[in-house]
Formats: sequence, C-alpha cells, structure tokens
Amino acid sequence: MTDHTYALSNAWNQARQRLALLEDELDPATRRRLLACGVTAGWQCLEVGAGGGSIAHWLCQQVGAGGRVLATDIDTTLVAVDAPPNLELATHDLTRDPLPPAEFDLVHCRWLLHHLPDIDDAIGRLLGAVKPGGVLLIEEPDFFPVHAGAPALYARFMDALTRAVVAHTGRDCYWARSLPAMLEHHGLQAVGADAQAAVLHGGERLARFYRLSGQQARPRVLDTGLLAEADYDAALDLLDDPGLWAFGACTVAAWGRRPA
Repeated sequence: MTDHTYALSNAWNQARQRLALLEDELDPATRRRLLACGVTAGWQCLEVGAGGGSIAHWLCQQVGAGGRVLATDIDTTLVAVDAPPNLELATHDLTRDPLPPAEFDLVHCRWLLHHLPDIDDAIGRLLGAVKPGGVLLIEEPDFFPVHAGAPALYARFMDALTRAVVAHTGRDCYWARSLPAMLEHHGLQAVGADAQAAVLHGGERLARFYRLSGQQARPRVLDTGLLAEADYDAALDLLDDPGLWAFGACTVAAWGRRPA
C-alpha cells in the first residue's frame, strides 16, 4: 500500500481527529469481538492497518508483558504516540510486503480491505500470518444503503463520498457482506459473523467523522461530478444539523480459525 492506496490519507493534518472519532464509534464492538475470539495474556497478536492505534494499544493491555503485539501500517506515526512497551511497529504494505509466516495467535484488521485492489489476495496474506489454530478477525464497512429514509441531500452526499472512496478499487460499496463466505473459501474453520448498523445524529460523533471525511475527500468527490460544489458544501453543513438522523455505514465482522 503506497500512500495513495488510502483514499483518505493519514498524513492529513486532521487525520488524528478523524480517526479518533471513528475509533470511539467502532472500538467497543471490536473489543467485544476480540474478547470473544479468546484474546488473553501471553498471546502473539498482529494488527494490520493500525491507523490511530487504539486497538493495538488495547491489545497490548490484554496480552500483558508476556505477550506481543505487532502493529503495521503504511504510516505508523499515529499509532506510535504513547505506544506501550510491548508494542512493536512496522511500516508495511500488505499488497506487496511479506508478513511473518504462521506466527500469530490473532491477526486483526478493521476498515482496511476496502482500500485495497485485491481483497482475496489480502485475506490470503493475512491468513498466512496466523499460526495453526489461531484466529483471523476482519471488520469492514458495508454501505447497505445508508440513504434509506434520509434527507435527499444526505443521500446524494453519502452516495458520492462512498463511490469516490472505493472507485479506485473497481468494487461497489456492498461487498463486505460476503466476508463470511470469503473466509470459508480460504479454509477457515468455525467461521462466525455479525454486523452492526450505525445511526448518526447531526453534530455528534459519527456525523463529525463523516464531515471530516467529506472535507478531506472534497476534491476527489467533486472531480467525479456526482455532486455540485454548492450541494456538497450544503451537505457538509447538514451533518452539523441536530435535526439530522440517518444511517452511517454498517460494519460487517467475520472471524474463523486456521486449521490446526
């Protein structure tokens, strides 16, 4: 993943704030899933596409001094802030750089694969780092549609934003619902899955995340011609309106064990 692979680069000057809002929204469910997968003291864990680092740091607490967490990303600047002593960092491109083979009790990534051109290859690479009997957990957004029942301007904005973000991958915005079947195709056992729909309220956490995402993606979206400039800016303002209630993305999670 060279830096252009992320449609919204973590090098942006408000990336830390944007990612913190997303972490606050997603972390409780992610922690619940990780605990259900059995994460405990002494585990060897790999967090791929660690972003702002909240889950990598939390994993360090769970595995303790006898465990290990390796966090990778194309840019590890944010995850390095206040890093625990048992956290290892590696600048890494999942599309081309190898991972340690069959080394980890847990391999996890969240909201990463939708940025990549070949999801099947990425899953194979992630699975290769899982030790026999270990767990792979993947969480990805599915925009299912988010515009149902929402104001027309919000619907047009979200459609334009999500299309622009995934356009370079050549996929639609609804592929994540296929994750459980994809993990079974790769030979994982005891595959499980769940999904969590997000509801946003204007001016609050998730709406602020999409507003910042919209600000960062503005040139990319306007270049598509899907939304006029005046309508785009009006949609950003709508996200601040406390009268707005609407769906955000649904997060689909799937997990399974590598055969022992």
